[in-house]
Amino acid sequence: MVMISLLRFRFSVRLFFCGLAVVFFVALAPGTPYAKEVDCLSCHEAVAKGKDVHPAVGMGCTACHTGVDATEVPHKMTGTVAKGLSADQPELCYGCHDKTKFTRKVVHPALGMGCTACHNPHASKNEKLLNAELPDLCFTCHDKTKFSGKFIHAPVGIGMCTACHDPHSSPNPKLLVSEPPDLCFTCHEKKEFTKKNVHAPVAGGMCLSCHRPHASEHTSLLVKAPVEVCLECHPDVRRAPHALAGFSGRGHAIGEPKKGRKPVTDPARPGKVFYCGSCHNPHSSDSMRLFRYKANSSFGICQYCHVK
Repeated sequence: MVMISLLRFRFSVRLFFCGLAVVFFVALAPGTPYAKEVDCLSCHEAVAKGKDVHPAVGMGCTACHTGVDATEVPHKMTGTVAKGLSADQPELCYGCHDKTKFTRKVVHPALGMGCTACHNPHASKNEKLLNAELPDLCFTCHDKTKFSGKFIHAPVGIGMCTACHDPHSSPNPKLLVSEPPDLCFTCHEKKEFTKKNVHAPVAGGMCLSCHRPHASEHTSLLVKAPVEVCLECHPDVRRAPHALAGFSGRGHAIGEPKKGRKPVTDPARPGKVFYCGSCHNPHSSDSMRLFRYKANSSFGICQYCHVK
C-alpha cells in the first residue's frame, strides 16, 4: 500500500514538471501572448537619449510600433505602415495629441510632411523635440533672405517665430496666434496707438500696410522710405504747398531725398531722418492733425523745430 502511494507521488511530481516545461517553452515562442517583451533599448539605446525625451518612449516601443516583430533580426514588419507604426502620421500622433489644435482654418503645410519633419519622435537636444533650434528649423523651408535686412524685427532676431505664428494651425491668416493689431499689442504698448486721434490705418489694424513684420532695409521696419510710405496715401502733399501755403509757393519740406544729397535729419529728434513723422505721429495723437507734439493750432507745432 505504501509502495502504491509512493509511485503515485512520483508520477504527480513528474507530471507537474512536464507541465511546467511545456509552459516555459510556450512562453519563449515568438508571437505568443506569453512572450517576453524584447528590450529594444538594448540595441536602440541612442533613441532615448536627449535633453527632451518623448513621454511615449516611457510607454514602451509597442505603443507606437505595433507592426514590428522584434524577435527577428533584422526585424520583420507585420503591418503595412512604414517602420511598423500602428498608423500613418499624423493620425498616430492624434492618439495622444488633441487633433483640434492641428486642424483649424489655416493649417501649416509642414503638417503634410508628417510630424517628424519638425519633431524627433523619440528624443532631442532641443525643446519640443524639435529637429533643430528656431529659427534654423523654419529656414529649412522658408527663404532666410526674407528675414534678414538692415533692420530686423526683435522677435525674429532671437528666433521667436512661434511668438507670432502657431506652428501647426490657426484660425487666423499666416498662422498668426491672434490678428493685428492685438498681436502687435503683445509687445507694443497699446496706449501709444489709442490716443484721442488715431491714424486710419492703425484704427483698421493695418499695421502691415506700413511695416514689414520680419525685416526691412528701412527704419522702423517700413515697407518703403518713410516719406514714400506717407505719400502712398497722401499724394496731394507732394503736388501742393504744404503747411506754408500763403507764405511759400513750394511749401514746407517733407523730407523727400534729393539726388546727391544726404537725408535731412530731424531737428527735434537727433539721429532720425526728417519726414512727415517729424511733425505728425503716424499712429495716434492727443493733438489735432495727429501732431507729434502738443499744439492747439497748425502754427503751434512749428516752435518745436524753429526755436525763437
